[in-house]
Amino acid sequence: MKKTLALTAFLLGAALAGPANNSLVVGTSQEPPNIYDPWNTNNLAITSEINGYMGAGLTYQDDDGTTKADIATRVPTLGNGDYKVVKDSKGDVIRNSVTYTIRKDAKWSDGTPIKVADFQFWLKLENDDRVPVPDRDPWDRAKITVNDADTFTITFEPPYLFADQVSPGLAPSHIMSAAWNAFDAKTKNEKDAKVTNEEWKKFISSFTTARNLPKVVAGPFKPTAWRTGNSLTMTRNAAYWNQPKNPENYVQTVTYRFIPNTNTLKVNILSGQLDAVSAVGLTFDQGVDLSRNERNKYKTYFVPGAVWEHIDINARGQRAKDLDLDDPRMRQALLYAIDRDALTKALFQGKQAVSNSWIGPVSKLYKKDVNDYNLNVARARQLFAALGWTPGSDGVLQKAGKKLTLNFSTTAGNSTRERVQQILQAQWKAVGVQVNIQNYPASVIFGPDFLSKGESGKWDMAMYAWSNNPVFEEGNLWKSEGIPTAANGYSGQNNPGWKNTEYDKLYNQAKVEFNQADRIKLFDRMQAIWNTEVPALPLYFRVNVYTKVPGLVNYTFSAITQYPSWNAANIGWASKGAVEEYKQK
Repeated sequence: MKKTLALTAFLLGAALAGPANNSLVVGTSQEPPNIYDPWNTNNLAITSEINGYMGAGLTYQDDDGTTKADIATRVPTLGNGDYKVVKDSKGDVIRNSVTYTIRKDAKWSDGTPIKVADFQFWLKLENDDRVPVPDRDPWDRAKITVNDADTFTITFEPPYLFADQVSPGLAPSHIMSAAWNAFDAKTKNEKDAKVTNEEWKKFISSFTTARNLPKVVAGPFKPTAWRTGNSLTMTRNAAYWNQPKNPENYVQTVTYRFIPNTNTLKVNILSGQLDAVSAVGLTFDQGVDLSRNERNKYKTYFVPGAVWEHIDINARGQRAKDLDLDDPRMRQALLYAIDRDALTKALFQGKQAVSNSWIGPVSKLYKKDVNDYNLNVARARQLFAALGWTPGSDGVLQKAGKKLTLNFSTTAGNSTRERVQQILQAQWKAVGVQVNIQNYPASVIFGPDFLSKGESGKWDMAMYAWSNNPVFEEGNLWKSEGIPTAANGYSGQNNPGWKNTEYDKLYNQAKVEFNQADRIKLFDRMQAIWNTEVPALPLYFRVNVYTKVPGLVNYTFSAITQYPSWNAANIGWASKGAVEEYKQK
């Protein structure tokens, strides 16, 4: 017994001690195609995570959503006068602005001071049509005014609701300007988009060294080695200004190991080859398996996220009308007929919270006291009957000679969703709803001819997920003008085709309501309306799974920060003197 206890203590002590060279080894299942592109033309999750170690912003948000200063000397607020809102005679906000002062000690990794010109350069390219950014909003309505050498004001007109909570990008103009001028000269009158795109790739590549690493960065770490298909190593950037006290006590090098096969990734965790796992790595099932074999070697975390799984109900077209899918009572009945609590317990051990709104509990806008639609077969049958649907001789509900038969689609090959489909199909069958599963590749589901063209009757129910940042929720997913139609070129994401006049009115009020308390009241009513009419059947919010060994501190993330690299400068080993400021929630 004594020997066993001694060995256990030794192993636990070894884990808590951390590596002798104060390093961190992280495993991930993906490898980014490039890193530190200031315009995020590659917006893969793993790229964002790794860029977090090398990037910096005027401000940032912590796991709780609190905005803090980084490059800026302070966060702009109405109270300190750095955030201004201008209203017209009616009291409507017509523009707003934020003023920042750059810290005197803010420098690029080559020692060059970060200047206003770096933000101006970034904004100019962000709004250039030749630059392939994913989305220019809200920067396409932003203008920078220089106040002095270190201070500038960003004005949004029309106003941007979250102007005081976002940071524009920055790019090292002293390194990139010459290459941009060359790009500009070559493509100014170019009509062929392919030619322009190739020149853009050349421009970005001119920013990297012969080893494919960016020449300068602004964040707590700078890249030092990239072995394609194997690993990427970053070392602490001594020029970074926002260091913790005694930075030598914190992690000095971070190595990402690229392990595409997640089962191999899992073996590396079990064998102690990794200190931590990226937010991009393990599946939920693997996380559950790992949690059963921790033995003090590592701990498994299931982090609440803002990825929302749901089932859109297609309310468009004649087929939807014939099936009463355009009637809220039908959608309520379908929701009352399924047991989502049992489903999440069976498949996810209850770790993925059942949702009753598209807004998750991590958001300040979340409304808790809405109908939770617990399984209620009797209520479902009442609603079906009220709509005129009665059981036929084969048990399937029928009305005016038609059976209640629904086509249920999701992304083919997603085993979790396919298991959910089978469970729900059986539960609906029990109340007389016949469900035909018709799955397609993701390229078809999210292609131009499926979800957005619901009026053609290609689908009745479609299961997929939306991801949203809980801080920047606008409610625009459900606005009537977001219904894809031929008239608007099938733009918009309101695929169910839900229309509600009161919701639209509240949405338009909320997007320019700058008082948070009043905005919460508007969203309370919006969620109450949505929850009553359920244009989509809410299922659950997904969690992110990762592991880390004991003694590794400040390696945390949330639905707001998304990746542990948000706090890169403060990641360290307790045994080396790193102070724990954030615990994983």
